[in-house]
Amino acid sequence: MPPGGITNPYGCTPYGRVIDTVVTLAAGQQTSVTATLSFSCADVAGALGQSYTIMAAADAHADDGGACGPFQIQSMTCYNALADDDNDPSDNRVTTNAYTVK
Repeated sequence: MPPGGITNPYGCTPYGRVIDTVVTLAAGQQTSVTATLSFSCADVAGALGQSYTIMAAADAHADDGGACGPFQIQSMTCYNALADDDNDPSDNRVTTNAYTVK
């Protein structure tokens, strides 16, 4: 989510989902999924000091794409869809505001 939210008033990129991938793991196996991003805003002065919100979700069984579409990851519909696949819904989503426009 760019500074200013879904309306993206400062013309910032990236805007929306930046990676949508499926990783299949065996029981007990772990992996890392990464994305290399470049952040930019057309109106840097307007976005100055504001943060991007980066959100990630883990979808056990890769069956919640419809409920968790672009800009829906924070919705209760997405939360419930992610939570019904495993016995520990506390680790299905993570959010950070660590990227500030300077």
